[in-house]
Amino acid sequence: MLNPYFAFGVPCGLLILYGIFAAVRKKTKIPYLGFALFIIAGFMAAFCFQVVQYAYHESTQIGRATLEARLSYPLWSLFGGLFLGLVLAVINLVRGYRRIKGSKSR
Repeated sequence: MLNPYFAFGVPCGLLILYGIFAAVRKKTKIPYLGFALFIIAGFMAAFCFQVVQYAYHESTQIGRATLEARLSYPLWSLFGGLFLGLVLAVINLVRGYRRIKGSKSR
């Protein structure tokens, strides 16, 4: 799970998928693409949280310095995907709230 291709590759793949959906959302008027963007961002945040949680579990077993030496990357770098996923999820929540609030006032 802490393999760099898996720990960083899945969030990068989800970010590319998010970009594709965001581009399609800009060009079309499909109503539920915003919800799909929220799902992708939420999955990215949940996946990255699980990887971070596993990394810190492993660091309690064998030690942080040993784990970082074995993985060849610092553990703090795993927080990048988590932070980005949370920010994108919050942006989509706010966007959805504004859309619902705007549709009720009509």
